Amino acid sequence: MNKKAKIITALGLMGVLFMGTGMQQADAKDKAPAKTEQQAKKTSNASQVKNSYVYTSKEFGYTLKCPKKPNVIPASALYEGKEGEILVFDNEGYNIKNAWVIIKNAFDDKNVPDLNSLKEEEAKQYLANLMATNPYESVVIVNRTGKERAVYAFTAKEIAFDSNGDGKPDSIAKADNQEIVTFFRGNKGGCYSMRLMDNPELRSEAVDSFQQGFASFTEK
Repeated sequence: MNKKAKIITALGLMGVLFMGTGMQQADAKDKAPAKTEQQAKKTSNASQVKNSYVYTSKEFGYTLKCPKKPNVIPASALYEGKEGEILVFDNEGYNIKNAWVIIKNAFDDKNVPDLNSLKEEEAKQYLANLMATNPYESVVIVNRTGKERAVYAFTAKEIAFDSNGDGKPDSIAKADNQEIVTFFRGNKGGCYSMRLMDNPELRSEAVDSFQQGFASFTEK
């Protein structure tokens, strides 16, 4: 999925409130690339994805809907010092092909504003700061549920950096893949991050399934 297609997919699946990418919501459909018959079929298949397995974490006390029963490993296996779990749905040996990473205590509650009460200008400034300080390709605020908002971002495929210390980006680092990263407060106030890993590239059906799980996440 290219950048525009990914943003458009997100717009179609979640209620986007504020955008930090420079693309206007009203422009999204006009900027969508023409679909081939095969792409249209994939989109149709993605829209038919239904998460039917309910997973409950005994250790961290949350529940959400998954596409199937996951293999669960500690988040610390990939993210040193982090609390949480990795729900693995597809892998080849040690190579994870599709998984959701759920981190508890993912951010300092004092450093993240109340997303549910942010006004438009405040939201735009907050998103601009996130774009400036994180390797994101795009970032938005979405309605995760009818009552709760969340930060929803795509990691960047290419990242410009300063290689000689002169304060100006002069080199490009390329990531092996892209991920979706979200941050939100649960229904009981917990500070969570939920991340989609889908290798070698993000697929529409994987995004669709992830968003159903993301929207169904509930603290017990």
